[in-house]
Amino acid sequence: MDLFRAIIIMMILAPGMTVAQDSKFEKYQHSTSMDVITSNNYARNCYRAAGIAARIHYTSHKELLSCDMAMNHGAMSLRDRAATLTNRGIIYMALENYESAINDYSNALKLKPEFGEIHVNIGNVYFLGKVFDKAIEEYTTAIELETTKVHIAYINRGMAYESLGDFDNAETDYRTVMEMLPDAALPQVRLEQLIRKRQQQLEGIENT
Repeated sequence: MDLFRAIIIMMILAPGMTVAQDSKFEKYQHSTSMDVITSNNYARNCYRAAGIAARIHYTSHKELLSCDMAMNHGAMSLRDRAATLTNRGIIYMALENYESAINDYSNALKLKPEFGEIHVNIGNVYFLGKVFDKAIEEYTTAIELETTKVHIAYINRGMAYESLGDFDNAETDYRTVMEMLPDAALPQVRLEQLIRKRQQQLEGIENT
């Protein structure tokens, strides 16, 4: 994971690095916060703050305090420590402090490599760095580990496929989410945009 950290930090912090600015969702993908079982109030507050940051892609530095207090005070199981590291990483991502986010995700993965939520969030880092093939690998691992909120891994993977021009696999993932969540607007919107993009591409080929 040290190599992972070094490579991703270089990609994100390299001069001239550009990031897609279409929307906050395009920039960060959806993150997956992790609930905690502990009675540690700091850890639970950290989880709630991460949940908000994951939904609206915005937070403040003061939200880190609960996470820091949870990590530094009171006993927690390895499961809850990994969850809290993941949640703090989501907050760091919303604050655009990518190096700290990578550090937390890496340490969480060392504690609980079987947690799919961690892989979703690492996939988001790769997506941010436009390393879409690696992002797809992480989202796929999350799906295989039967992560909670698996629809997030599918929609994010669909967007990574779409970014690579693999429209067939992207459509499959969007339709999978539509089956899981028939009332959700996002996969329908993504699919409609994908169909238009594919049609425009075909028209461009026909006109050449």
